[in-house]
Amino acid sequence: MTFSVHFRAGVKTAIPVWFAFIPIAFAMGVAAKAHGLHWGEIVLMSALVYGGPSQFAALEPLGAGKPALQILLTTFLINIRFLPMSATLAPYFRWAKGMRLFLAAHLVSPSSFILTHLHVQKEKSSPDSPVQAEILNEEGKYLDYYFGVSTTCFVVWVAGTAFGYWAALAVPPAFNEGLRFVLPGYFACIFALEIREWFLRLVCLISLFVAVPTAVLSPEWGWLVTSLVVATCIWGVERWMQRAS
Repeated sequence: MTFSVHFRAGVKTAIPVWFAFIPIAFAMGVAAKAHGLHWGEIVLMSALVYGGPSQFAALEPLGAGKPALQILLTTFLINIRFLPMSATLAPYFRWAKGMRLFLAAHLVSPSSFILTHLHVQKEKSSPDSPVQAEILNEEGKYLDYYFGVSTTCFVVWVAGTAFGYWAALAVPPAFNEGLRFVLPGYFACIFALEIREWFLRLVCLISLFVAVPTAVLSPEWGWLVTSLVVATCIWGVERWMQRAS
């Protein structure tokens, strides 16, 4: 009964996230079809990788037959963002063991992390909540809530990818070239929402000036050189801003 209550609370909280996931997952399926992947391949990728940005980034090299090491490094660098999320959630799930803990680790996403973390902080700050963390996490209720959020979002993501691929099968061949713009359009929307301060604009300019020559000199590994140079510049600018403040 306790599991059911907290799980349903997580499901209810995740409903708005489903509507955000559906168009992105649908676009993932369409883009996968445009890049030559099979239905089973993209569904399996969504189930095993479960990371929109890294999946979109892997489509181009997969479709072009790039080396496996290049694809692995690309997805690893993007998905490394899940490490601090997992480290933050770990204290809330200290009662979990075995398969439940493994499943919780696999289902981490920005949405499940944010919703669960905010839920825990809100409950801990409530005047009606017990003080001791052990009582707060009695019977692993935070993990139950997390599963309500994460498992439903996972199902929506995988199902949306599958339906997107099926929809792309009905698209006339003349539209296949247009479907290739789904991938750059996805990342362009992400960047457009984030570029607001001068610091982020500087990062984009540095990336542009570094990416073009490195792509010409080494089409296979230019992206890695660009990532290292831009990351180093960002680190230097952040240190300078910290000292200046």
